[in-house]
Amino acid sequence: MRYGTDSDHPFDTDNRAWRRLGDVASEHFDVSTWTRDRDGRPVLLTLSDLRNGDMITLAVLDSLEIRDPHALLAVHTGGELGAHGPTSGATAARSHAATLALDGTTLAMTRAVPLHDPAATALPAACWVDLPPDRAAILRPALDDARTTVLVLLDRTVGRLAAVGPFPTHAAADAWQPDDGPGRATDRLIVPLHPVTLQEAQP
Repeated sequence: MRYGTDSDHPFDTDNRAWRRLGDVASEHFDVSTWTRDRDGRPVLLTLSDLRNGDMITLAVLDSLEIRDPHALLAVHTGGELGAHGPTSGATAARSHAATLALDGTTLAMTRAVPLHDPAATALPAACWVDLPPDRAAILRPALDDARTTVLVLLDRTVGRLAAVGPFPTHAAADAWQPDDGPGRATDRLIVPLHPVTLQEAQP
């Protein structure tokens, strides 16, 4: 449920990080959620260690939901391809390009791309983004370390790509397969997904 009347601290109980926190915490702690009387919005979370009685209470301030997930693909001069995100929308993804340009000297080009949800195996036409064929011909995954990855389906002949993710591991990305269609005949590049700041993730 979205609690949006508090503009300074909006919160959504359907937030995926909030739900995952609840699932993980309940496996190790006794969890108590304190809610606001007037509308039931969660405001505090108490975690109690049943083995020794220790507890900690966390304030629930706000949440951010990525409604239109995008990533910024970064192509470097040697053909290395990395990803940055996810962000909420293409505008937020493109705005991160200036930061990348300032941080290094090998950036050749960037592309904001939709991040297709791995839960769906059908790739819509809107997922595909054009890329100059000369760049498409030399792309290879960057070797940077990252906690999450993106699967880039690359059609080198036509010069276009689609991005699927995020995935928690390289193996999970490698196991994903699209339905029959153009995604089946592409090269598969599993690239590191580098997180962006909270401010950069929003449009």
